[in-house]
Amino acid sequence: MSARRINRALWAALAMSGGAAAQDGATLLDLSIEELGQLEVTSVSRRAERRDDAPASVYVITGDEIRRAGVRTLPEALRLAPGVEVARNGAHSWTISMRGFSSDLSNKLLVLIDGRSVYSPLYAGVFWDAQDVFMEDVDRIEVIAGPGGTLWGSNAVNGVVNVITRSAWETDGGFARLGGGQELDALAGLRYTGRIGEDIALRGYVKHVEQDGVVTAAGEDAGDDWQRSQAGFRLDSVLTPTDSLTVQGDVYGGDEHETLRGDFTLGTLPEEYRGTVDVGGHNLLARWERDLDGGAGYRLQAYVDHTDRDIPGTFREKRTTVDVEFQHDVPAVGRHELVWGAGLRRSSDELLSTTFATFDPAERTDRTYSLFMQDRIDVRDGRLFLTLGTKLEHNDYTGSEHQPNARVTWLASDRQTLWAAVSRAVRIPARLNEDLELLAPVRLPDSPLPLYVNVTGREDFESEELLAREIGYRISLRRDLSFDVTLYEHEYESLASNEAGTASVIPGPPAYLLLPIVQGNGIRGDTYGGTLAVNWQPIPRWRLEMQYSRLRFDLENEPGSNDVNGLDVAGNSPEDQMALQSYVELPGDFSLYTAIRRVDGLPNQNVPSYTAVDANFEWRPNARLTASLTARNLNDSRHAEFGEGREVERSGYLTVDWRF
Repeated sequence: MSARRINRALWAALAMSGGAAAQDGATLLDLSIEELGQLEVTSVSRRAERRDDAPASVYVITGDEIRRAGVRTLPEALRLAPGVEVARNGAHSWTISMRGFSSDLSNKLLVLIDGRSVYSPLYAGVFWDAQDVFMEDVDRIEVIAGPGGTLWGSNAVNGVVNVITRSAWETDGGFARLGGGQELDALAGLRYTGRIGEDIALRGYVKHVEQDGVVTAAGEDAGDDWQRSQAGFRLDSVLTPTDSLTVQGDVYGGDEHETLRGDFTLGTLPEEYRGTVDVGGHNLLARWERDLDGGAGYRLQAYVDHTDRDIPGTFREKRTTVDVEFQHDVPAVGRHELVWGAGLRRSSDELLSTTFATFDPAERTDRTYSLFMQDRIDVRDGRLFLTLGTKLEHNDYTGSEHQPNARVTWLASDRQTLWAAVSRAVRIPARLNEDLELLAPVRLPDSPLPLYVNVTGREDFESEELLAREIGYRISLRRDLSFDVTLYEHEYESLASNEAGTASVIPGPPAYLLLPIVQGNGIRGDTYGGTLAVNWQPIPRWRLEMQYSRLRFDLENEPGSNDVNGLDVAGNSPEDQMALQSYVELPGDFSLYTAIRRVDGLPNQNVPSYTAVDANFEWRPNARLTASLTARNLNDSRHAEFGEGREVERSGYLTVDWRF
């Protein structure tokens, strides 16, 4: 049996703890802390390896942890990992980043769902309100802090998040979920898995969510409630003893209420009103794999992803992305384990402009060609490894880019791993950086004339560059106690900036002030920091995890830059984050998850530090029924997590799961 199939078998057994097979009592709490380190990950090297052997800062959020924590969305799940900056700035709005640079347009984190990139070429980030899966089907989420451009390409700058759902072979029969309560108005989901002969497993699902709005700083309803429906399927087929095929897809649509700006003419200010943002899309993915002995194999994946977002008064985007990728895991030759691959991505959009935002051209098609190669070299007797690799890409914005990395892994003992890495990664320009003309009215109480900020893109906008140096150490002191620490230094060049011109009075009528701003690459500097994760299992049915992360900025303007606000991005990320999580099995088929999170304030957002206490109490009276009572922010009535003057309230909801 190949290494890849062994890996699948291990995860299939553990997936039982998060799904229908929970009836047999198998959970991750049955494993020791040391055994958890033996779980294999695939996102660091694009091939299976023990998590503790991976030469990167990698954390695995298991399906069992997601269930025990009462998680209902992907952003909530990412709160379980150390060092991830997760801030909720509205009922349907999230700001998520790693190692700094959080903003409404966070653009240095690459997110994959079953191998499908959900990166948006519009602004180089992720529309989190459009990303959803049937959470019961999540096998694990692999979170890699630090650059991953060598294997995953541009925009994998500060981290990679890979959401991996379970194969249809790992689920069986039916599953239904109903829930609701304070803030989470309604949650309903239905999934069924069947077999077609002996070689095909097919799973389908539907789900619907309705969420109440958050509140303003004054405690009033912010009017940003939303609802969303999604359906999908996954087919897994065994073609031959060595070949497998996966086909999966989703379709979704939602309505998000929001305070919008009406259309306006120059010299006047737009009226604000409560309107609806329409979000929708669909995707289809197919993946063929051939597993060979010795960890070798082939993989061919293709997907098409269509998204549609309509924000009245701002813009409407229709986008279709087609992606094809091939990967070859070469049979080991002597001391070398080589993996290489090639890919092509084509993304076409249509952008409906408004007075507020205009894109020129209104329609654009961009292509990216890529080739990557990485070699893991056994330098000394299976204890010391050197990993060398690079990715070559050609894009329509900056032409050719290269993203090399070198990593060293020393397995000092069966319980100790020391690793170090030097990597280069880039964030290529997006439509927002080159083709945008933004005309934003600004309300100035003391000004006799209205002010308009005119932001324009620049055709020669350069890629943002990162040179990262990292070092990490993992140790299992005992079977029930482990430490994982990572330190890093990131050196950035050509970071995005806003270069202001001179404001002028436009006589009209009516008269107004106009401040021109051109996007540039006028900021550089360093960030420093680290993360610490400590796992302790004081008794077999109780696991504690302590997490701590630290971040410091040292940015400056490039010579010739007059950007006065770009350096403030340092105040968008917490300098320190701490969390203590507890997973415990209680007598009588009960379990309890509790977490205390402490997050530093954000000076640039006028957000003070806050502490949040979350809990999830679960009861499993029999193999088919599970009831969960989830509470968020138990310790305060509400608090702010990011800007815009919106605050997250205390919430609680009841969820009932039925397996049939």
